[in-house]
Amino acid sequence: MLLETFGEEQIYNLVRIGSFGRFYSGDSFPIEYIMTTFSAAQLAELTFARDIRPEQIDFELLMQRDIDEERVQAEIEPYLNPHVKQLTAAEMKSRAVFFPPLLAAIVPTQGKTMSAYYTDEISQIEGQTGGKEHFTREWPGLFKLTYFTSTNPHAYQIQLNTDNLTQIGVQCEPVQLEIRLAKGNQTGARLIIIDGQHRLLTLKKVYDKHPQLLENLGVPVCILFAPHATRQKNSEAAPLRIPTVPEVFRHLFVDVNNTAKPVGVHFNILLADNTLGSIICRQFCDEVLRRRGPEGLAVIEWNTQTKKDSTKIVRPYSLTSIGIINKALEDSIGKRRNLLNYVLQLEEVEDKLYPTPQLETEADCYPPLIKWDQFSLAQKSVLAEQVKKHLLPCLELIFFTTHEFVIAVEIFAQELQQLKELAASEQPDAPEARQVINQILDYMPIGEGKSFESTRLLYRHWELRIKQAKEKQVATLIQYALFQKALLEAWAQFIETVRSLTTEPQLATQGFVRLLNLALHQQGQFFNFEQPYMQHTVFLGTQIIVREETRKVLAQLLLVHLANPAYVQHVVGELGITKRDGKLWIEKLQQKGLNTLLAFPQSYKSARKRTFKANYRLYLSLSGEEREELAQAEAEQKRHQQEVKAGKQTKLNAVSRFEQLVDNYVSKEVEVAVAALKNNLAIIDAMPSTPTEVKEEPGKYWPALENRLCINKLPV
Repeated sequence: MLLETFGEEQIYNLVRIGSFGRFYSGDSFPIEYIMTTFSAAQLAELTFARDIRPEQIDFELLMQRDIDEERVQAEIEPYLNPHVKQLTAAEMKSRAVFFPPLLAAIVPTQGKTMSAYYTDEISQIEGQTGGKEHFTREWPGLFKLTYFTSTNPHAYQIQLNTDNLTQIGVQCEPVQLEIRLAKGNQTGARLIIIDGQHRLLTLKKVYDKHPQLLENLGVPVCILFAPHATRQKNSEAAPLRIPTVPEVFRHLFVDVNNTAKPVGVHFNILLADNTLGSIICRQFCDEVLRRRGPEGLAVIEWNTQTKKDSTKIVRPYSLTSIGIINKALEDSIGKRRNLLNYVLQLEEVEDKLYPTPQLETEADCYPPLIKWDQFSLAQKSVLAEQVKKHLLPCLELIFFTTHEFVIAVEIFAQELQQLKELAASEQPDAPEARQVINQILDYMPIGEGKSFESTRLLYRHWELRIKQAKEKQVATLIQYALFQKALLEAWAQFIETVRSLTTEPQLATQGFVRLLNLALHQQGQFFNFEQPYMQHTVFLGTQIIVREETRKVLAQLLLVHLANPAYVQHVVGELGITKRDGKLWIEKLQQKGLNTLLAFPQSYKSARKRTFKANYRLYLSLSGEEREELAQAEAEQKRHQQEVKAGKQTKLNAVSRFEQLVDNYVSKEVEVAVAALKNNLAIIDAMPSTPTEVKEEPGKYWPALENRLCINKLPV
């Protein structure tokens, strides 16, 4: 046989026939699709995003990887598999089951790494079948579509990829889709599930266990692609930017999952592109991974599954969570436009963010004024660069150079090293240690079965050792989400105070970190729950008060340290201020601290009154007559409030005897709390690098400070 008779090599190894469609609204970026079916056996050609695992995580190419296998086993598999429910033959025959279509995106890949764009589209008219003309569109090496042409005036119009912009009508069905599914390290495409991964996993599990159940199953699959996401289109659109393929399908994933049952809030943050918070969190994780490797990324919670845990610090060895950072930055700088402009230094890229229109027709496309959740795709690229240049160094300083966080990271590193040594040993626990390391560094969860019980036990003991070490060596408060939100709020207020002094947010943040170290010295004893000013404002007993006011009070208690001139000298020393300007800025920052100190008594009084009103009936320190008097005054107040609401009495006539009584009962506690606060701000003799005259005579220093700042005249 002659070699010529073998024919050409087949580039595309998956062929489906289906219906073609296009989805867009107005000028939105178009998504095209083929609606088709897969047999249960053919589902193996569909890929979970978690199976695209490059050697190093790239958060810009991140796709949804979260799968709740417990939910699959407990909820979805019993729906599809009658053997689980132990149904009778009659029940099986009367039962109808159906899954909505799976959404699978055509994503260009090389091995396990996603590529940004498709290859450039080629379109042409080819031969005929049964007297009908073919029209093909091809993204070479990735996928190809073949249509029948149509002269129907209502047919789909497809633009030929030629200079004269010719359009041609095509039939929407049948359409043939050919895909080069990448194998191993090949360049090609993968069909990545962006909606329905739990359904797909269920189908695969049931098929593996009971193939006869799904023998004649036809699974509806909608295969999506973004035809304009090519390098050529991106080049033609300059100075605007065409979104990459992962960006397009990240958008779709977030849109779909925000209207359905939330699967992973952290992933929604990382995958979204419509807020600065998402850009910041994604780049922060990327930068931590780049600078500190998997061990550094392991202490940042970025893949917590449940909504409840997404704004907490769940793991004992974690420093922070992107859920906390995202919300805290939105509250602290996202709502302050001038501060946002300063932190990102937007003035230096103003011409890129707001380019002058070259043509009159471009005037309607003038980019929007930058807001936390409002910017164009072209502006996003500029903002991402500013985040990387100016904001990420600030987060790095806060979370990786603040003394308490540094100690926490060292504890984690020491315990992880012991775990690695165990994993490399010949001890019986070595295999379990390797599985624990995989969970910590590679995010490969430990299995749920009995065979993994010893691994889970080892992991719990390892976490417990870290927790106990941190309790002995690190300020407990840094593990609270509320404190970290307060920390970033205090940072925002601090840099807002000094931004006229330095144009560098990173330099300003160095000053704040110095303040943070001073406030948290001696393992954060200043913030101990036993301190009088911490009760009712931050803690009730040993339990933290989870409310917005707690965050505000904690921010106050950080900034109040600026009332101490010795502290301010240390802070100013980090800001690169000349000796000539130093005195001015010491006074300015000290005034910020004093203003905060002056505001604290009212914050404490409001918090204490709230607790008193809720609990006075239980206070043994009050006599029966006092409790009765308070109860009568409260009932009287409520009657007057109802009369005011009904319009029978004006607010001015409302009786406030209850408020007066409560004021009288809590006034002494306010005095005690403020006195304790002032006293603790004077503990400077234990600080490192304290000025000599203060270190030698701390007892004389604070009375002079009180006189200078009139602190002993604080209102209560």
